[in-house]
Formats: sequence, structure tokens, C-alpha cells
Amino acid sequence: MSTSEKNLEGKRLSFYQLFTNKKYSLEIPIIQRDYAQGRKSSFEVRELFLQALFEYLDEDIPNRDLDFVYGSAELEKEVEKFIPLDGQQRLTTLFLLHWYLSILSDNFNEFIEVISFENKSKFTYLTRTSSSEFCDALLNNKIDFDKLLSSDKNAKNSLSKTIKDCGWFFLSWENDPTIQSMLTMIDAIHEKFSKSKHFYDRLVNVNNPIITFLYLDLGEFNLTEDLYIKMNSRGKTLTKYENFKAKFEQHIGAQKWEIDKPYKLTFNKINKPVTTKEYFSFKIDTSWANLFWNYRKLKGDPNTYDDELMNFIRVIVTNQNAIDCDANSLDTLEYLLGTFTARKQADYSDNISFYKYQSFKVLSKKMINYLIAALDALENGNNKVKKLLDNSFYFDENKFFEKALSFDFKLPEIVQFHSYLKFLIVNKNDKSGLHQWMRVVYNLTENTNIDGAAEVQNAIKSIEKLLPHSNDIINFLVSRSKKIDFFYGRQVQEEQIKAIIIKKSELWKNEIETIEQNSYFSGQISFVLEYSGILDYYETTNDLNWTVDQDLDFFNSFKKYSNKSKTLFDILGTETNKDFHLERAVLTKGDYLISTTYNRYNFLSTKKNPRDYSWKRLLRLPPLTANEPEKTDWKNKRSYVKLVLDDEKFSNSDIKKSLKDICKNVPDDWRKQFVENANLIRYCSQGFISFYSDDDIKLLMHKQLNHRHREMFTYNLYHKYFQNQEVNFLPFTKIYQHEIKSSDDYSGLVLKEWCHNKIYYQLEIYKITDKNKYDLYFLKSKGDRNIENYGTDVKTVLADNKINFDADNKYFTASKFTETSLISTLKKICTEFNKL
Repeated sequence: MSTSEKNLEGKRLSFYQLFTNKKYSLEIPIIQRDYAQGRKSSFEVRELFLQALFEYLDEDIPNRDLDFVYGSAELEKEVEKFIPLDGQQRLTTLFLLHWYLSILSDNFNEFIEVISFENKSKFTYLTRTSSSEFCDALLNNKIDFDKLLSSDKNAKNSLSKTIKDCGWFFLSWENDPTIQSMLTMIDAIHEKFSKSKHFYDRLVNVNNPIITFLYLDLGEFNLTEDLYIKMNSRGKTLTKYENFKAKFEQHIGAQKWEIDKPYKLTFNKINKPVTTKEYFSFKIDTSWANLFWNYRKLKGDPNTYDDELMNFIRVIVTNQNAIDCDANSLDTLEYLLGTFTARKQADYSDNISFYKYQSFKVLSKKMINYLIAALDALENGNNKVKKLLDNSFYFDENKFFEKALSFDFKLPEIVQFHSYLKFLIVNKNDKSGLHQWMRVVYNLTENTNIDGAAEVQNAIKSIEKLLPHSNDIINFLVSRSKKIDFFYGRQVQEEQIKAIIIKKSELWKNEIETIEQNSYFSGQISFVLEYSGILDYYETTNDLNWTVDQDLDFFNSFKKYSNKSKTLFDILGTETNKDFHLERAVLTKGDYLISTTYNRYNFLSTKKNPRDYSWKRLLRLPPLTANEPEKTDWKNKRSYVKLVLDDEKFSNSDIKKSLKDICKNVPDDWRKQFVENANLIRYCSQGFISFYSDDDIKLLMHKQLNHRHREMFTYNLYHKYFQNQEVNFLPFTKIYQHEIKSSDDYSGLVLKEWCHNKIYYQLEIYKITDKNKYDLYFLKSKGDRNIENYGTDVKTVLADNKINFDADNKYFTASKFTETSLISTLKKICTEFNKL
């Protein structure tokens, strides 16, 4: 390696030292773009960079690097110029910060002596003449900060407004994008640094500079621009990850670490103590990198794992923030999680920058230790993550690692991944209890509502309390020595019951895990414990100390209901249940529908709203704190499912036939229509009906009556007697049940399109609130409906069937037909109309 290549680390300099030590003029070349950090669209970049500069100056720790600044020096007319190829944005912001603080601290004259020559700024732009002239003007015209103009409404622009109001400011400069950006940046600096005039001395301290960068003169090192390009990620600008990594390593190095457990690296079989920064920097580029390399094609550029590693760091930051943050301040956690409300923020980004993390103050020592410990725990040579679990139902290690690298978690899964990582960290080489730990965590998280940042926080805090018992979670649950926070109390109770049973025998353990791993139940099987009598025994005795004979009886009962329940609910969403045999069979046993607001009820027949309106919701036991009427109501609804399982017609071998046979036992109330006619449930695409009484039921296409809906009884008549049976009701050639969209409209049966002697007639049938009674209406479809305008022969048929004219409403009507008498009368008059 050449001498120049050995020294590519560059020299550490401050902005001020470029002009004092190096005696340079700094010239932004014409090939560079306009200054962009001050653009209004760059709000986050600007604010986070300024915040970092503020914190560096406030902490007063020397040599806080802002990465490399590459360029070359040229001698022109005895003036040595430095021309940066990279670093223009940072250098411009530093120029404006020095200018501002020099005025604020009454050091302006000193500053211009260093930064200018013959009234010309030594920091200048060649991209536009106007940009260069503006830099000169700033140094030749001191602004009085005590006499600033007032800001415009909803703007913090008093300083830039004052500058633009000065006589030396040309209006044409407002068209220069670099000057526009500089003015925006000046306002941002004024807002953040207006009370920090003491920062100036720290900023220009040439002996112990606070803010520095690694200065690399390509000419001094005999380097070419081509080599610079190769250095800079093979022709690409430094990636977000590379910038993040440099700043993050610097951040780690700036922490004051306790030396309780120093890190060690192995070199030539010798363990060498290293700092936390050295440990992280070495392993992130070596053994940890080997792991992430296997997953590099998940996100972004398939030739790098940058995005994947950045997402993993975000997961760790998020989890640690959930542990640390206050319940009353969840904005940061919301942002990190990327939940819906966070995504509506104007500055939200899926790719969170180092400065954004810094602004959130989440890069704590605890987070860094967690990150390092997690990476060490996951490290696996050149392979993908270790497979420590034989069963992947409760936790699939590779799948979850991929979710982390894509930051594609459902909220409960974030808690599960945290639980897995912390188990590996806490228990180190002893993984004997991992399966049961992840099983219990899965059951708790999947069966507790975790919908937002607050729930994620509470869940992770609860997991943290459980971690000391993670390698022996079954015995911890059996002991019931400590309360488990946050998670649904009934699910905690269920886990305690199952833990006691699991300790009884391997047979019990296998049977419990078999039914838990049904994809529909997903660990929630309290109803099976209830059906088999185990729950009642536990709640009565507060234990399960039964005899050997009782154990066999309970085991057989549990296995019976497990197998039957699995058979029954496995048909959901399949062709076997396309005609809602499950729903209709349970309906024969009782009214199981879940109630909601405004007289609405749900059949649990769709995948819509699965948390609130599903069979799993019905089978879920109410809270332990629920009142007795509520517990009784839900228990009654669950009992209807049990009655189906207990029915002598129920068969595991032919579930469809057995449910159809159960449906033959038709109830004699409003349920009758639904049991007999699957089309009624099918119409309710989200499972909702509006139920006012046994004789007033609306079928809802959606959730509300202001959307499409039908009257249930006449819709049932249509499917039972009219659909595909039009020939029985000729001469009416069009028959339909009227679907409506308003609660003020009427839904009923309509028979129309009969024309006799050039007059069109129609029949309408509506359900009335009298039990099983209907009203019939006969009227002209068009024109004047006075009685003299109806055909004489038509009126004769109607009179013979006691369908009389209503002079007020100008139609013929008859009331209170039963279903049987209505259909009989309709067929009779249709036959007579056909003879006309």
C-alpha cells in the first residue's frame, strides 16, 4: 500500500481552521449544485443538522466530526483555493452559523478579518455570480439584531425579512435558489441559536475545536478524482446507512461507558479488551455483517444489506423506547412504530436518519447495549439466523428476522420479537425454556388487543417484568406468585390453568399444544376448558388437584371437545361452509348473535371486523371483572356452540352432512327463516342485521341502514316462492324484492310488467309488524289511478278475491295475509288474470 493510501483518514480540521491554519479561500465550484439544506422542503434535514450542531456546542466536547470533506487545493494569483468535491452543504451551513454567532457575540469584525480579503468573502460560490455577491454583502453589512423587523404571520422570518429590506439587497437575488436557501437557513439558525452567543468562542477555538470534519486534500495525497469516486462507494454518494454508521459510531465513542464488563475481541487466539465503539465498529463490518448479507435482497439494493440493517436498528430503538418512554408522552414511539397517525405527520419518513434519532433522544446507552447484545445473540457465522425452535407455530425465527429487516411487523409481532431477543440475551447459552416462553408470549399477545403505541409500550413493559422467569415460565405461571400486567386477564388465567395441566403429563402438553396451534384459535382455548368442565373445577377449587380417575375423565373430555371444535371451525371460509351450515346449525340451538349499537346484531359469518364480530370473539370468555349478567349472557351464547358439538347428529367424519341434519330441527321463531334459507345470511356481506322485533328485521349489506338493505321476510318469500318460479305468477313478467338505501323507504316484493288493454299493472307485498302477516297492494304502474281508470275485468278479479279499492291512496289492497294464504291468493289471481 502506498504512503498516500495509508493516510486516507485525512486531517481533522474545523471550518475556522481552513482559513486560519490553512489560509485558504473556499470556493464552491461551478459543477456543484445549489445550496439545498435551506430549502423549505428540506425541513427535517435542516432542523436535525442544526440540532446536532447545537448539542455539540452545548456539550463542549472537542472534535465532533461531521464526516469527510474531500477536495483539492489550487494556487491562483498567489491565493490558495480549496475547492470541495464533497461537503458543500455542511460547509455552507457552517459559514452561515459563524456569520450569525459572530454578530450575536459582538465578534463580527474579528470574523470578517479571517473570512474576507479586500471586502470579498473567502467563502464563495461559483455556481452563480449572485450567490457570490450575496456572501460578500453579508460580510460587508452588519445586521443589528436589536432592530429586526417583525415576522410575517405564521412565519419566523424576522432576520431574513430584515436582510431583504436592506438597501444593499437586490430584488433579483430572490430568484437565486442558493440565496433563497441561505435566507431560510439564517432564519432557522436565528430561531435555534439566538440565546447562545457563548457558542462563538467554542466554534472558533483553534486549539480544541468542537465541530470538525475529516479534511482530505486529493492533491496533497496525490489522489485523483477517480480515486475519490472509488473511495466514495464505487461511484455512488455515501449511502444513508454509511452516513448513519459513521455518525452512530462517533456517538457511541462519545458516551461515558462504565467498565463493569469490558468488551473483548479475539486476535490470533488472544482476547483483547476493547472499547464499546471499537467492539461495535469491528463486528458491524465482520461477523454481524455475515448474518445480514444472507438477507440483502429483502429491501432496497440487492447488493447491499444497508436498508435491512437500518430497519433492524430501528426495531431495537423502538423496543428500547417502549421500555423507557413515559405513558403520557408516546409521540416518539408512535413515530418509530410508523402507525397510521404518525404517517400523517408532514415530516414522517420510513427511513429515519441519525439526526432524527438524535432529536428524539433515543440513542441511549441502554439502547446501544441492547443492540450489541441482540446482534451477538443472533450472530451465526456465515449462515442465516439460528433455528433454536423445533416448532415454528408460536415463533418462526427466520420469518420474524425477515420481518424485522423489512420493518414489516403487526404490532403484536413487535412484542413477540422483543420477547425472543431478550430471552436470548438474558438466558445466554441456556435455551431450554425458549419453546414454552414463546408459546406463552404468543398466546398472550395474540389474544390481547394491541392496537397502538400505548398498548405496545404496556405489553413490552410487562414482558420486561416476566423476563427473569422466562426460562421457567411454566413454574412461574403455576405459582401465581406475581400479577401479570396489561395482558387480557382471562388469557392470563387460561395460561395459568394450562401450565398446571402441562405439568401433569406429556399427554396433556401435547393435547393442549395441538388445539392451541389450530390457526383459528391461535392459543385461545378457554372455551374448550369450559366445555370439558376444567374451568369450572379450577374456579371452584382454585386448583386442579384431581384424582387419577378424574384426570382421565377430564383428559378424554378435553380431547373430545378439542377434536370436535377443530373439525367444526376448520370449515370457516371453505367451500364446506359456503351455505353457512355452521351459523345455521348453532342458530337452531339459540340466538347466538353478538349485539352492537342501534339494534344491530352480527352472525359472525364474514372475515370483516374479526376482532369484534367473529366466532373467536364469541368463544372468548368475558373479563374477570365483568358483572354476572354479562358473564351469563356470553356463557349462554357459547353454550349454543357446545349444544351443536353435543348433538347426536354431529360427526367429525362428515361435518357438512351432520350440520345439515342439525339444521332440519327448525326453530319456531324469527330464526326459522335464517335456518331454512342461507341466502338471507349471504346477503349480509358483513354479517349485520337490524333487529327491532321478531317481525321487523332488516338485512344489512353493510353496517348501517343508510346503505343497501332489504326487509328480511319478503326477501325470504322471494327466494322461497318466486326466484326461478316466475311461471307460477304470470302474467307478471318481472319479479324482484326491492332493495333500498334509506330508512325512510320501504323494502318489499314487487311483481310488475303486466300490460292488459294497454294498461300496466303491478303487485306489491310488504311485511307488517303483526306476527307472520303481510299486506298486498295492486295498482297501475303508470297514469291516473282513479278507480274508473282500472279495467272492469281486472276489478272483478280483485273483488272476487276480497282485494278492495282504497279511494284515498288510489290502489287496491288487502291486509294481514299469512304466508300460506298470501301465496295461495297470489297464485289464484294470477291464474285469473292470465285468462283475461
